[in-house]
Amino acid sequence: MLRLWFRTTFAALANPQYRLLWIGSLFSMLAFMMQWTVQAVVAFELAGTNTAVGLVQLGIGLAMLILGPIGGVVADRVSKKPVVLWGQTIVATTFLVTGWMIVVGALTLPWLAALAAVMGLVFAFIGPTQQAWVGEIVPSEMLPNAVALSQLAANGSRVAGPLVAGTMLGSAAFGAGGAYLFMGSLFIGVLVAVGMLPVTRAKPASERRAASVELLDGFRYVTRNPAISTLMVLFVSVVVLGFMWQIVLPALLERHLDRSPTDVGLILTVNAVAALVVSLPLAGIVGTRWAWPALFGCAALLGVGFFLLAMASTFEAALIATIALGPGLSGFMLVNNALMMASTDPAYFGRVMSFTMLAFGFQGALSLPFGILADAIGERETLAVVGILLLSVTAVGALVALRLARRGALLRRPIGTTADGAAPSGE
Repeated sequence: MLRLWFRTTFAALANPQYRLLWIGSLFSMLAFMMQWTVQAVVAFELAGTNTAVGLVQLGIGLAMLILGPIGGVVADRVSKKPVVLWGQTIVATTFLVTGWMIVVGALTLPWLAALAAVMGLVFAFIGPTQQAWVGEIVPSEMLPNAVALSQLAANGSRVAGPLVAGTMLGSAAFGAGGAYLFMGSLFIGVLVAVGMLPVTRAKPASERRAASVELLDGFRYVTRNPAISTLMVLFVSVVVLGFMWQIVLPALLERHLDRSPTDVGLILTVNAVAALVVSLPLAGIVGTRWAWPALFGCAALLGVGFFLLAMASTFEAALIATIALGPGLSGFMLVNNALMMASTDPAYFGRVMSFTMLAFGFQGALSLPFGILADAIGERETLAVVGILLLSVTAVGALVALRLARRGALLRRPIGTTADGAAPSGE
């Protein structure tokens, strides 16, 4: 029984190319998850406000908003390997430069925001490209599991990332500068793993059209497919709102729970462990009829977690709240991405997934207003407002999905057809 569960849950890792890409993602995800912890603490310590934390996130968000859709067009046109290799190299350099500036005492809030914006710019290209690459590597019947395992790697990194980051932040030998330098060095593993993969085929020049035409074609593809458009609206809404608790977390710890802002490492570690525990069974059901109910169950759990954190009067109560927040957000993203990729024709993988990247762009762009709101009305009140919004989005989304299910519009379409049932126009 255990062997069958293992083979079902980790089926996509039997593919050697996907396995290499997945191993590389472990290193990069660890660095990214460390970065969210370290960056928030560094920004808060530089200026002492929620607004400062939101300002740094704004740079990432604007870069991804502006270039995210273009990154999807590129992902559907070019060979994936060079984009990922060069992109990860630039991100590694950004981390190393940030670490060096902290060590020599040259880092300021504008510099931190600018370097974060560079990372957001690059991620606008490598994010959809790497996800589209998964769609090329694995067969269609294994795609939901492969996407789920990619999210599982992210959840695993969310366990180790805050723990390692928190340890380094609290260490006189490392500190924030040492943490950034370590994050940059992790990309050596990424480049080695990706470098071992074969070069993928670029779209023939004879089949390419103007970038604006292909971008519009991708947008029309999403809007004409009710399952994909529903998943897309839900993803953007839940991700934009779901990460906002991390913006106010350093201030919540210092102003309300009498703890150091560096304790975000422990909070995020507990959050990630809970997410990982729930992600394991979810990875095995993403291709079943239970996927949609699990999607809305996770979103509702996330909303409840915001209320629990808003009411937390002790550090221990905040830890308990994150047990709901972790599975809620990570579980929702895992199931949503798997359903999205399973419902999408391969010719549109890059563009569709780039539209999901807009969620992180909006999240970063709206971090500044949320930071200002938290400074104006308070951290607890802001968390409660977001909790109400999340539960409202979940309820409306569930009603829409129920109506679509009754019409049979949530059934996955055969790979190779568009929302209209015809072959994709770009092929």
